[in-house]
Amino acid sequence: MELTKTLDVPRQFVFEKIVDSGLYDIQQNTGKRPKISSLKGFEYKKKFGSKQNQAGKIRIDDVIEPSVYAFTTTTVRNTFTTRWELHKIDDKTTDVVISETIESKGFFQNLNDSMMQIGLGWIKKRQMRAILDGILKAYNGQ
Repeated sequence: MELTKTLDVPRQFVFEKIVDSGLYDIQQNTGKRPKISSLKGFEYKKKFGSKQNQAGKIRIDDVIEPSVYAFTTTTVRNTFTTRWELHKIDDKTTDVVISETIESKGFFQNLNDSMMQIGLGWIKKRQMRAILDGILKAYNGQ
């Protein structure tokens, strides 16, 4: 899945919002709040699902201020690799490119995930657009 959207928001602001969200998640799951400079390679465990009965490991793959934030989420069934790239258009405009790949473990899981991506891929994109709209609203003070 890939989503590209242009925001009338400076690149640094978008980057800070994305990283703040990651740091908040780390703090909620570990009690620690690492510095941005030490995020690359940082790993932590997280519980997922409405009943928190699923768990996984998140590893921060890349942090390049103010243009890249990438992480990998690994569960018993899948590995999700997510990458945010922020491309400066001018001082007030940023192209945001969000890409996510899924690697499934096992033939049947792969088949199931392929079918689910066809049916639910638009939901994931809608969630990503909502995050970007939230960043835009935060920048505009709404």
